[in-house]
Amino acid sequence: MSVQSTSFRTDPETLSTLDQIAKDMGRSRNWIMNKAIQDFIEYQSWFKRQVEEGIRAADNGEFASDEEVEAVFKRFGA
Repeated sequence: MSVQSTSFRTDPETLSTLDQIAKDMGRSRNWIMNKAIQDFIEYQSWFKRQVEEGIRAADNGEFASDEEVEAVFKRFGA
């Protein structure tokens, strides 16, 4: 796998926090940043799939009934 270099700007507090996390984990700043970006990409991909699945269900008329919605509201005190 080839790698490319990039840069970005951040505030000193964020950079300090990244460095502390890297130190605590025995990893490099580069490793921490790559892991954070990979986790973000994975989450965004999952979220997009969930939204698309919800849209497909709605397009197919798969909605919760009024009774089901009311039961959830009662359960959580809303």
